[in-house]
Amino acid sequence: MLVPGYNLKWSKRHTVVALALGASASAAYTAYRLYRYHGYFSRAGIRPVSNGDAEFEVKRAVDEYLQFHYSTQQEVLPYRHAPKEALQFIDQLVLLCERNCLALQDFTGEQGQVTALDLGCAVGGSSFALARAFQSVVGVDSSAHFIKAAQVLQREGVLAFTTIEEGDITATRLAQLPDDVDVDRVRFLQVQKRSSYLVREADLCRLPKNLVQFDAVLAANVLERLPDPANFLDQLSTLVKANGIAILASAFSWSEKCTAKDSWLGGFYKKANEPVRSLDGMKQHMEPHFDLIEQEDIPYLIRQHARKYEWGVSCCTVWRRRRDKA
Repeated sequence: MLVPGYNLKWSKRHTVVALALGASASAAYTAYRLYRYHGYFSRAGIRPVSNGDAEFEVKRAVDEYLQFHYSTQQEVLPYRHAPKEALQFIDQLVLLCERNCLALQDFTGEQGQVTALDLGCAVGGSSFALARAFQSVVGVDSSAHFIKAAQVLQREGVLAFTTIEEGDITATRLAQLPDDVDVDRVRFLQVQKRSSYLVREADLCRLPKNLVQFDAVLAANVLERLPDPANFLDQLSTLVKANGIAILASAFSWSEKCTAKDSWLGGFYKKANEPVRSLDGMKQHMEPHFDLIEQEDIPYLIRQHARKYEWGVSCCTVWRRRRDKA
């Protein structure tokens, strides 16, 4: 939805160091226009952070994720010939969770609340979508900007963001929560960042130690942006209940900007030019505690401006945690 009469004021340009996390495989943002935003973001407490003369801002990253998580099909992709199925990425992931979570099939109520953990939740679209079926959802991200945006949506149900139309031409739209979402089922947590002044990729390898176990854990397009994805996978058995599920989605877009090459799960050659695939690397870390029960390729689409998009396909796997041996 366009917001008439809503003007944004731009300030001078600065270099921004940021890596965007969550339900996209978008590349790292390295040079953004730094501009101050008012209205909803002011009430959310979102401000540029500074280190001496350098200022760092991820406003554009927040805008792109708000657009990815909440925009309508007509707003994102109004063209007749277009891969519109890629706009259902979050809905398809949530459907995988609902279809495979055994706790949701218990209609006796004996197991209590059915819970879900959304790792790398960004601005919360998948967390709110999970709350339709799960009675308790925790969304985790390391970006204070993303978490605060999700909290504003939780509190007010609406949040303005900027979308690029062409060159310097922009429009302001509204991210809105659907009426059928019970926001009281969701809470958001920020994990500690690796630096006090740089907004970086979430280090989900260092999750809060007081997290309980969940019936379902979702990590969408997170693995290839972690410093130690193997350690992250090794932690999952402590976060998922017995017979619970972990849903992992990744386009395997490895980059040394995010992950040192010796920490990649795949995407490289062994000796004698033998390729190592990322899915095989995942299996090595998941199979000691989980069984692979479903695998599906799900496309996603990121709008960059009115006529340019990033289209990708995530390898989505569903893993059921085995009961520990007595």
